[in-house]
Amino acid sequence: MSKTATKLKDFAYFKTGGTCDELHEPESVEELSAIMRNIHRQKKPYFLLGGGTNSLVSDAHYPGAVILFHKLDVLIENNGAFTVGAGIENTQFSKFAVSKGRVGAAWMNRLPGQLGGTIRMNARCYGGEISQIITSVTAVMPNGDIQKFTDPAIFRGYKDTLFMENDAIIAECTVALKKGDIVEAQKLMEYCETDRIGKQQFEYPTCGCVFKNDYSVGVSSGMLLDVSGVKAIAHNGAEINPSHANFVFNKSANSRAILETTFLMRDAVYKKFGVWLEYEMEILGLLEEDLETKVRLKKPHQFKLEELEPMRQKFKKNLSGS
Repeated sequence: MSKTATKLKDFAYFKTGGTCDELHEPESVEELSAIMRNIHRQKKPYFLLGGGTNSLVSDAHYPGAVILFHKLDVLIENNGAFTVGAGIENTQFSKFAVSKGRVGAAWMNRLPGQLGGTIRMNARCYGGEISQIITSVTAVMPNGDIQKFTDPAIFRGYKDTLFMENDAIIAECTVALKKGDIVEAQKLMEYCETDRIGKQQFEYPTCGCVFKNDYSVGVSSGMLLDVSGVKAIAHNGAEINPSHANFVFNKSANSRAILETTFLMRDAVYKKFGVWLEYEMEILGLLEEDLETKVRLKKPHQFKLEELEPMRQKFKKNLSGS
């Protein structure tokens, strides 16, 4: 366990963040369980950082515990059944699966983050979704109890799982993959990498998409941002990815500057389309009051159909490939 000298920015994908009272790096399910029992008994605040690829860590000191997962790194294959620790990187697992002659995880290549976070948010991309290959999840509950989940209903939809509601901490999982066309799997892996590089997703520290897609809108948040003028934003070292306006690049920013940039993005879309964007990015730690107020701010959609309807038609065409 590390103490306050630890800088959370050293572990966060955005490369920002303050310090914390305690930093835990469990190496087994049992060790994670013991850590959580102690935290629960002492009623300490805590948060999970994982790979930090979908989150922004506050600049302020956190008076509690932070848990990392990179040492939960078991990776075993037995006739297509994989036992995988929550700290295994998505790309590492994708490559390992192909090396064992198994298909079904190629879409995870170059997907930033660790498997625990991928499961928690039921990640989906390039035609794959993690719910399609998971057979069981071993988790540690906030009180330290170890619980195994096997019901497919834990996955309730895209970026919606039971784990986002019950605060279970994913520690390990089993994955079932079949034999298949390895050449095609490798082609998909290459496409995933080429596409992400082409969209400049690895140019600077980022957290991926800042805002969720709201399917009631009928247009992706990225498309709305693309035409709302946000790519011109440059705010105290934070800039927008010119190839994907739902990504914020950290060129020399702190967490405050990144958050302030996201407020400008959200306001621009609301002004042009009457669409209020909700955060996909998780915000971890303690925020100053002015930032907290703006993060929690919610406004009702007030669709400006004269602006929105042409975008809906364009989005439909893009989806159909016509």
